[in-house]
Amino acid sequence: MKRIRSEKLIRTKPGAQGPTGFVTVELFALPEAPGHVVHVSTSRDGLQWKETVHTPSPLPLEAANAAFEQAVAAQIAQGYTLEGGVPAAAPVPGVSATAHPGDAVLLASLHPDAWRLLPPVRQSRVVWRIGERRLAAAVPRLVEYLETGEPMLDYCIAWAIGRCGDGGAFEAMRELSQRARTPMVARAARWAALSLWPEAQRATEADRIVDDWPASLRRAWTSLQAAPDGQLLPAIQQLLADPAHWNGLKYDSWIEQLFDLSLLEGHAANGPACTAVLEIARTLPLAARGFRAWRRLYKGAEFAGNYPLLGLLHQRLETQRAAFRSGGRWALANGRYVEIAKEIVRPDSRLAYSQRTRDYLRRRTWRNLRRLALTGAADEPNWLQLAMGVLLAADDADAGTAGEQSLSHWTEEPGKWHTGPYSRWLVLMQLLHRHDDEWQVQRDGLRWRRSTPLPERRTRRTEAWPERWDRHPQALLQLMQQGRCAAVHGFAALALQDNKPFCDALEAPAVWQLLASPWADTARFALAIARQRIAAGAPAQPWLPALLQSPLAEARTYALERIAQDPGLYSQQVELLMLLLTSTDAEVRRASRLLVQAATPNLATLDALCVELLAWLSACDVEQPELDAICENLQWALQGPLRNAAAKAPLPALLALFDHASADVVATAAEWLLLHPASVQGLPVEVLTRLLQSDDGRLRGAGVRLFTALPDATLVSQPELFAAFCSSPMPNVRAAVAPKLAQLLPQHPAFGAALMPLLRDELFRAESAEGVFDFLLQWLCGPLADHTRAGEPAVTLRLLEARSKGAQRLGSWLLPLQAPDSFDVLQTASLGLVDTAAARRWAMDQLAAHPQRTLARLDDALRIFDSRWDDAREWARAWFGAQGSAPEWTPPLLVRLCDHKDAGAQRLGRELLTTHFDVTDVTTYMLQLSQHPSPGMQLFVTNWLASAAGQKADVLARLEPYFLSVLSQANRGRLAKARVMQFLAAQAAHSEDIARIVARVFARQAVTGAITERAQYVAGLRSIQAQFPALDNPLQTASVRSVAPRRAPPALPTGGPAA
Repeated sequence: MKRIRSEKLIRTKPGAQGPTGFVTVELFALPEAPGHVVHVSTSRDGLQWKETVHTPSPLPLEAANAAFEQAVAAQIAQGYTLEGGVPAAAPVPGVSATAHPGDAVLLASLHPDAWRLLPPVRQSRVVWRIGERRLAAAVPRLVEYLETGEPMLDYCIAWAIGRCGDGGAFEAMRELSQRARTPMVARAARWAALSLWPEAQRATEADRIVDDWPASLRRAWTSLQAAPDGQLLPAIQQLLADPAHWNGLKYDSWIEQLFDLSLLEGHAANGPACTAVLEIARTLPLAARGFRAWRRLYKGAEFAGNYPLLGLLHQRLETQRAAFRSGGRWALANGRYVEIAKEIVRPDSRLAYSQRTRDYLRRRTWRNLRRLALTGAADEPNWLQLAMGVLLAADDADAGTAGEQSLSHWTEEPGKWHTGPYSRWLVLMQLLHRHDDEWQVQRDGLRWRRSTPLPERRTRRTEAWPERWDRHPQALLQLMQQGRCAAVHGFAALALQDNKPFCDALEAPAVWQLLASPWADTARFALAIARQRIAAGAPAQPWLPALLQSPLAEARTYALERIAQDPGLYSQQVELLMLLLTSTDAEVRRASRLLVQAATPNLATLDALCVELLAWLSACDVEQPELDAICENLQWALQGPLRNAAAKAPLPALLALFDHASADVVATAAEWLLLHPASVQGLPVEVLTRLLQSDDGRLRGAGVRLFTALPDATLVSQPELFAAFCSSPMPNVRAAVAPKLAQLLPQHPAFGAALMPLLRDELFRAESAEGVFDFLLQWLCGPLADHTRAGEPAVTLRLLEARSKGAQRLGSWLLPLQAPDSFDVLQTASLGLVDTAAARRWAMDQLAAHPQRTLARLDDALRIFDSRWDDAREWARAWFGAQGSAPEWTPPLLVRLCDHKDAGAQRLGRELLTTHFDVTDVTTYMLQLSQHPSPGMQLFVTNWLASAAGQKADVLARLEPYFLSVLSQANRGRLAKARVMQFLAAQAAHSEDIARIVARVFARQAVTGAITERAQYVAGLRSIQAQFPALDNPLQTASVRSVAPRRAPPALPTGGPAA
């Protein structure tokens, strides 16, 4: 054999004194033609060699050269370096001098002679790696290999061609997407075709995709495309929030079509489709019926190199737990346990996103990132985009909490492991703490912990690939501007500090933006730059606004220190004074008062400051932090140093503040208006009314202050507003109106006469707050007492009969002042029903003091028996009982008294009726009294049965309800029932008509009455039947059927054993 080419390679390790490995790659020509082979010899010490044949069979010279290069590249990839000069490589198309050494190996593997020696799995892997490396030179050969192997090979070829970006393969990919053997291959070919679609035809293809959507979705998408850049995201969020747009279209299918549109847009274009896909990826559920679309988005993001989307999807993996563990047998789905092996293969499976899937995809992102870093400078832009995508997607809102774990094994001294908020975020921890000795990765490689407590701040750089970050300071600045994770801000700020030229070149507006960051590390980084530049001689004035508005307390303190060095200079800066007065920080607001007082000599500055304050108040948002404290600070300034300047403010702009949505702003406008020369005369009445009727106490208070500032002539014409103030539930409102009311009442009697009824009417309502009635009574019984006493007696009666305690108190105060003859007997008796004890006592005294007048209207005087108070009823029973011999008593009045609901009144009525009266028309009154449900009254009526109803069939028929009521009583009224039963049994013998009535009553009671009494009813019916056989009687007599007695069982024989 003849050696044509050879290369020697060596490998060294850090700390070793010499090479630790030797490799020799040789190309030989065989005697027979064509025939070339490649040998590879390896050794650890350079003495003992192991020789292998790299080419299993002889190859032509061109293929042998490619195999030689492949063998050399493979050794270089394993860490070997060429000994001596770099060999002259055989010409490989498309590989630049700066390409990765492995690219030549991949391209050589596509040679037909080398290709057919590779197993199918290896072929697919080579093609996939070509796609990862984006080797466009391999596309023509890849097209030749389409549909020459398994579907997996076609899938990898389509994926690789789409990533390589060779437009010449567009037609091949479009045809493959239509005739692919599997949906998987068709999808990859479709993605490749969309990526390679000619620019001139992309809009047509996008329209074709959209034409298949429902009409409402098409219209919404058309309006979305016309939306300005600033309104694009809100419009997309509104579109996604309405599920009615997808009527007839599966949401998963629409997401895939939306990703197709994003491929036509290009992920760098930030078009509607790309923005919508990013927004969907934030909330797309990692669960059954949604995970398939999510997984395709993940693969599509890898294919298209859409690293912001890939980073966002990866962060969803980091923050959302798996649905089930694939190593078990059972899993919970929709509240029921299902067998994993059977459920997972179903087309409509209720299981998705297992722990194994989650861990694999998390590791896959880290593997992709690491491979991009290992390929060298060629893939550094892609590495940077993926790293930025992951770091920008990290959000503290999804982070965990720091914790401690006790050591799981026995030690002499118990120890603890400490975990951080991001200990379970694989890629983030690898990127930020890969070279941190304090952090240790656990056995599964997915969780991190440390033996020492977490530091408060990051003090040293421990990130992966720090040299790459040093080459991209703009990316670090972007992380500080857009990041939402404290660890990312700490890393970026510390890394960017080492890049002093870039920090020195930063423009001031960029530093001001960083000062406004809510993340302490970023704001502290910007503060260091600001200190450095001001110390170097830069004017401090441009930096003060950003420092004062910074969330970092150190920045605000530094700004106040700079201002304190020259208050005379800074007190002339209107913008600076505005920032101080309206700051959300209490310390800054306190400092503003000193600076505003320092600006007092400069009247022009104060005038300009008032104009700026007016504009700020009209433009401020209701959600402005600390708005109440800011408005309080502004009110101090307006009432103090700015008092004269505030009086010069334009009135229309000041009045416009009363329409502001914030109560604090309106209250400030009210205080400002009181300082204006026009005062409240220009304030519309409807605005003042709205303030007074507001539910907010601050607005009502402001309305009262404005109202009391009106001229007296205007105030006395508004008694309704004064009544509203006096009945306000807010004590400060009532207290504010009292001095003005006390001033007006003595000078304007007509105003008092108009106000008194309004205040009195408020007493009839429920007390809105404690102390309101006391306040109203203080005025009605005090300065307004003359007008209150002038009221009619009927008003006093109405006050006493009201349910309101305040009205009753006023009525009790007015009642002794009324003349006794101002109330008739009925009104006086009605006073015995009121809740006020003093009023009841007054009514009883008046009735007793004028007996002739009371007895003359006895029917009205009996009204007092309706009282629910014991004292009134007891007095009535005693007094009217003593007047029993008076001629004014009549049987109707006595019957009315007997028929009263009060037991005492009934008793009194019965006593008077039986003692002092001989009733002639007893039947009429007995029929009235029989309707009373009281057992005592029913017993009383039985005394009159014989005289009023004896042998009177018509009267007995009218008393039938009474009989049934008495006889139906259970376990009570025994005497009344006995009298009624005896009376009816005796009356049944007088006539057939009476017997029919009695039979009706007895028949019902025999069925429904008590068991102990049924025999008496049956006996009565039997007697009626015997006396009146022709009468229709419900009692039917049945003949007794004789029954033969049962035969006795035979006796057992005696003397023998028992059977």
